[in-house]
Amino acid sequence: MSNLPKLSACVITKNEERVLARCLSSLKFADEIIVVDAHSSDQTVEIAKAHGAKIISRPWSGFAAQRNVGLEQCSGDWVFFLDADEEASSLLGERLTKVARDQHNRHPNCYSIQRIEYFLGRRLKYGPGNPSHQWRFFKRNAVRFEGEVHEYPKFAGPVGMIDEPIFHWPDLGIEKFLTKMNHYTSIEALEKFSQGQRTSLFHAIGTFFSTFFKNGVRYRGLLNGKEGFILTLLESFSRVVRHLKLWLLWQVYEGRLNVDLGIKLPTPGSTRPVPTTELEKPEWTGRP
Repeated sequence: MSNLPKLSACVITKNEERVLARCLSSLKFADEIIVVDAHSSDQTVEIAKAHGAKIISRPWSGFAAQRNVGLEQCSGDWVFFLDADEEASSLLGERLTKVARDQHNRHPNCYSIQRIEYFLGRRLKYGPGNPSHQWRFFKRNAVRFEGEVHEYPKFAGPVGMIDEPIFHWPDLGIEKFLTKMNHYTSIEALEKFSQGQRTSLFHAIGTFFSTFFKNGVRYRGLLNGKEGFILTLLESFSRVVRHLKLWLLWQVYEGRLNVDLGIKLPTPGSTRPVPTTELEKPEWTGRP
């Protein structure tokens, strides 16, 4: 057994005491668990230690950077990334173990794994991203992460598909949604600002209705029932907030408003959007 490739699991954290135990308990199939923690002030580190994880403590430096640090600390030939508010199914654990124990060259550099979404305790079968697959299982030496909020893995070749699922946010409610919304819309607005993208108050208002139609009607999110209606409202509001924050960044940058944002603004146009070629990979057709 000692000559078999090792399977590493990696989780990045910051104040995840509420959900981390469930996440780490689902990773018992891994040969090692690496937790990259951004100086949590709650019981996150203690919970991780109790589950036998190796703790890497460092300041938060962005999603891509945290994941790359995790990659560097993993010793397995394969690395599985799971978020703290997710849970790996037992069937997924069996499938990943089988792949990791197989001949390395019989598999692509990346596997995309089905993720099942929940809101207010209800499984979401419709809406944007449903069904959803996420790039999460990699050959350790074949991938690096780039980007800030929408970080993405750079790797060569096609993507394999795994249908044994990850469960995402089984206990996601309105309060938790709003907390995460505030965090992510700030990062997204800064990302758009640094790419030189602009918006207006008129566009911010209009995006509520366009997002509601797209997510609720086009992607059939309203078919998820009352939970789907509430989530579609929140998603539409989230898009408005992102535009308002982007608008405010430009107002401050150009001196139209004197507001202390508490951050040093990047130079507009200093970063580029994710290349389409990195986000659209062909599906692997091999049959090991």
